Amino acid sequence: MKAEVFRALAAGGFVSGEELGASAGITRAALWKQIKALERDGAEVEASAGKGYRLKAAPGIPRAEYVEAYLRCGARVFYKDVTESTNDDARAAAGESGLERAAFIAGRQTKGRGRKGRRWESPSGGLYISFLMRPKIDAGAVPGITIIAAVSLCRALEKTAGIAPRIKWPNDIVLEDRKLAGILTECTVGLDGIEYAVCGMGINAGRVPEELALRAASVSVNRTLLAARVTDEFFGAYDTFLERGLSEFIGEFGRRNCLAGRITLETDKGEETGEFCGFDENGALILDCAGERKRFIFGEVTARGERGYV
Repeated sequence: MKAEVFRALAAGGFVSGEELGASAGITRAALWKQIKALERDGAEVEASAGKGYRLKAAPGIPRAEYVEAYLRCGARVFYKDVTESTNDDARAAAGESGLERAAFIAGRQTKGRGRKGRRWESPSGGLYISFLMRPKIDAGAVPGITIIAAVSLCRALEKTAGIAPRIKWPNDIVLEDRKLAGILTECTVGLDGIEYAVCGMGINAGRVPEELALRAASVSVNRTLLAARVTDEFFGAYDTFLERGLSEFIGEFGRRNCLAGRITLETDKGEETGEFCGFDENGALILDCAGERKRFIFGEVTARGERGYV
């Protein structure tokens, strides 16, 4: 019932109580309860005699029925107030269902993780979202999903929050040299190729823990609207990636890059230090190491000094 009521309100303008009740198949008394439930989730609903109800602000809690009301991409959405990991939720659903694309959202994670199994602080108020997909691509092309995720997340943040985030290769989003979001892409490969891929994003959309305040940035934005925009931007970019490849994104990825000058890259084989030269057509990092240009697909970048976290 609440989903039908909210979808009618999200369309914009005043809607009479009679129309809202009819669309949800409920009485006026039941409708009033649904309106109050929306307000408890942070929605602002204006009631006007003779006009009906009008949604002034979307709920701040990104429940599935709220996010889906704004989506254009047609993805399924699932929401939990608290979960261990949205990436794990997506992986579990991939094995149990035939979902082709879906978004898994949580208000808080208790076992959020980043690259190399690092813990990702996931307090209430952030936005934690993982996308499930079944791409027909070679395993070697999977890192490209992280590239398109970074670009699409920057686009969504610009459009919803009016900020200009940048990308720290390969999977961090930074704002004013502090970490705003992280991306983790995982995939399962079977005998016939990739069975499914999961791309998770952790976005600081609330107050960050005090001990992280010097290194972490946060954005003040309606989480429902941000979740919907991120989902649409991601799956729109994903479709383009499948049709045309990564070349459609490398230019923008480079323009949004925050690295410059001399940087250090930690790899499985040790550290490499050199001058940043950009990225190749596959999103690999290029360093000039004592006159020798080297290409890196994976690694952990550090560039200390004036750029703080970066």
